[in-house]
Amino acid sequence: MEELDTVRAEFLQSLPGDINRARNAYRRMAQAAALKMDAKSFAAHQTACKAGLSHLEGLIKLLRWASGPDAAAENDKAKSPAMEEAEIRRLIAEARGALGGN
Repeated sequence: MEELDTVRAEFLQSLPGDINRARNAYRRMAQAAALKMDAKSFAAHQTACKAGLSHLEGLIKLLRWASGPDAAAENDKAKSPAMEEAEIRRLIAEARGALGGN
């Protein structure tokens, strides 16, 4: 168990910065690639965006795990289905904004 506590502590230190860098990289990629694309490039770009969002989701899940079982349980309780839907809508709007699709 001690090794697991060490891993959690290391994750708690590094994951916020990792999440921020991944988010910034996603934004840069989404904005740069959206400027000039044909249909085939657009499809590839959308696939890359989905992969980027999945990466961010994975990092956030790791951060919740590293925060401990109590923090993860509280976070799960606090999020109603309506709140999750609102968060998804916000992420979609942010992605559309980054792509210039408003």
